[in-house]
Amino acid sequence: MFGMNDPAQTLMQLESYIKDGRFEMSEVMATQFTEMFLSNKKRTSQEQIMLVRGLQILCDVLTLRQKYSLAVTAAKTLLRERKKVTQGSSNIGLIHTDLHRCAKSLALAGKRRKAKAYFTKANNSSNGCVAAASDGVRFISSDKKMITTFITALQNSGPVTKSGQLFLVAPSNLIPVDANEILLLLSDSQFENNPQALEQASRISREIEMIKKGEMAANAKLQSALDSLKPKHDYYEYS
Repeated sequence: MFGMNDPAQTLMQLESYIKDGRFEMSEVMATQFTEMFLSNKKRTSQEQIMLVRGLQILCDVLTLRQKYSLAVTAAKTLLRERKKVTQGSSNIGLIHTDLHRCAKSLALAGKRRKAKAYFTKANNSSNGCVAAASDGVRFISSDKKMITTFITALQNSGPVTKSGQLFLVAPSNLIPVDANEILLLLSDSQFENNPQALEQASRISREIEMIKKGEMAANAKLQSALDSLKPKHDYYEYS
């Protein structure tokens, strides 16, 4: 069954198929992969991790294939099964990423009220994930709570950074988001006459231009860390 004797290799193959756009094959493989582990009621801790990673991939590929009801089912199973993973495992990512998955699948399935609850949970557990908050306003448009959550996440996200050719809004230890996509979202009608949204749009645009002109470090956070290592006083001041 698709080389299931080596689960780790299968997961790598699944990720490769998704990157190559082979979503139908990925769905078939991920479905069989997760069903195989779910049928085993005496899973080891390592097998539980493999199951959770498989469910993450399955949820993502079902969303990509617009099978939203199935994606919701996969997301709910994912949240249930990750609770069984031994605490401290770094192989399955932070909980807010899976809450985000669930929220997105619920929103796309037309379940706005439940989606809003999970977007809120994702924000609370991450302390300001811009990726989740931006999807919150994207999928639940004109909702006051989602707008407030999004603006607050931007306010706390730190300066724009640059990686390769991409300008990013990249909160510490959280998923980075394309800064130009954020600007496009902030131009949406739901943010009209919102001074805080206009302020964030202006800040992000200004920081992008400053990086382009060399007036601001491409990674201001890294620069700040380097600056903190410099001596606070001139040695010769005391000679």
